Parts: sequence; structure tokens; C-alpha cells
Amino acid sequence: AAPQQAAAPPPPPVGIVEVKAEPVPIISELPGRIAPTRIAQVRPRVSGIVIARVFQQGSLVKEGDVLYRIDPEPFRVEVERSKATLQRAQATRLLAQQQSDRVEQLRERNVASPQQLDSAVATLAQADADVASARAGLAAAELNLKYADITAPINGRIGRALITEGALVAANGAEALATIQQLDPIYADFTQSATDLIRLRRAMQAGAVTPDKQDEAAVKLLMDDGSAYPHAGRLLFSEATVDAGTGQVTLRGEFPNPNGDLL
Repeated sequence: AAPQQAAAPPPPPVGIVEVKAEPVPIISELPGRIAPTRIAQVRPRVSGIVIARVFQQGSLVKEGDVLYRIDPEPFRVEVERSKATLQRAQATRLLAQQQSDRVEQLRERNVASPQQLDSAVATLAQADADVASARAGLAAAELNLKYADITAPINGRIGRALITEGALVAANGAEALATIQQLDPIYADFTQSATDLIRLRRAMQAGAVTPDKQDEAAVKLLMDDGSAYPHAGRLLFSEATVDAGTGQVTLRGEFPNPNGDLL
């Protein structure tokens, strides 16, 4: 019996595993499209002939940069005409003021009648109105002259020129001269099933899913070739309406785009 007991195998080792609770993120892969944060169409505010295109197509422009120039000569002539109209109105007003003062002095000596005084005062008031109207006309003419230089309304990257020099543009024209898009930061619009979104919200209300400390979902981009975009984004909001045709809800994320990789 002793040799048999010596040949018995030793007891197998027992491993111990400690179980810990750890957060597990919920990851949803959704299709998305890139959208600019701001987009503006360059349009003329006055009508005229385009004499110059100043910008380089596809370049970065700043707000206030001159993009096109419309022939300014008709607007300069209008400014000079408005100045002459203002000077004439001011001269008429000066004469009305002198006549009103003279009639008022005569009225104090009972030489002029009350009707003459009232007429002089009314003539002076009309002259004041003519001066104000002439000043407004001059301001409008100077504004039109300023609008002969078509400037960029926002900062961003400008696309191709849609017109060339010599084209006639109108202030109420339907066609834009160019388009400017602001691409840094940039938006990414995703679509998610409304059913999945409601299920996730119910799980959060029941306590099965807990939001992180920032109460904000982390958003990452995967390019068409499967590579990861190096900059992380943040979820801005989700639409309050569901697309009736697809049953999808749109979510919008914001990403930095310092190198212009996202278009």
C-alpha cells in the first residue's frame, strides 16, 4: 500500500480571479457627412459691370477682403450729384432762416402779420426737411459707392469664381458670385435610428446606462479608408424631429480641422 500512495499525483493548483466592476462604453458606428460650420454666398449689393476679380480661387479669405470690383464711376457721379443737391438745400435753408428771423423782428414791432410769421416758420421747417433728405440721399450714394467693392462676409475658404470680368451683375440677381465655407472647426452630421435612440434614453432613465462625468458623448471619425481621424470631437445635439421617410434622427458633432483634411 505504501508504494501506491507515493505514486499518487499532487493536488492541482487552484487559481483565484478577483471580479471587479468596470465601465463598458456603448459604441455606435453611424454613417455621417461633413458640413461647414458657416457658409455664405457672395452676392452684389449694387448693379453694375464687374471690372476685376481680386481673390485667388480656393484660397483662404478673411472677412472684409475685397473679392470683386464693380465699375465705380456711375456711383461716384451719383455722389457728386447728391453733394450738389445737399449744398442747394443748405442754401435754401439759409435763406429761409434769414427770412424767418426778419419776419419775427417785424412781428415784434407789429409790422408783420401773424400769418406772415407762420408762413416763414413753415418755410424754414420745410427747408430743414429738404436738408435732411439731401443728407440721406448723399449717405445712400456713398454707401452704393462703397458697395462697388464686393467683400467677403465671413472668414473661410472660397471656392471657384462663378462669373468673370465684364459680366453684368444685379443687386437682386439669383446667381451667387462665389461661395465661402468655414471649415475649422467643422461639423459632422450622423444619422441614427430613432428606435435605437429611444432605447438608449430609456436605459439611461432606468439606470442601466450612466452618462460620463461630462454628460457628453465622445465622437470619433473614421475615414473612408478605415483610418482614424486624429482629432476627437464632441457631440453638439440631436434633432428633435424624425425623418418621416427613413425613421432616422440626425446628430451633429463638431471636430477641429486645423490641416483642412475634412472637406
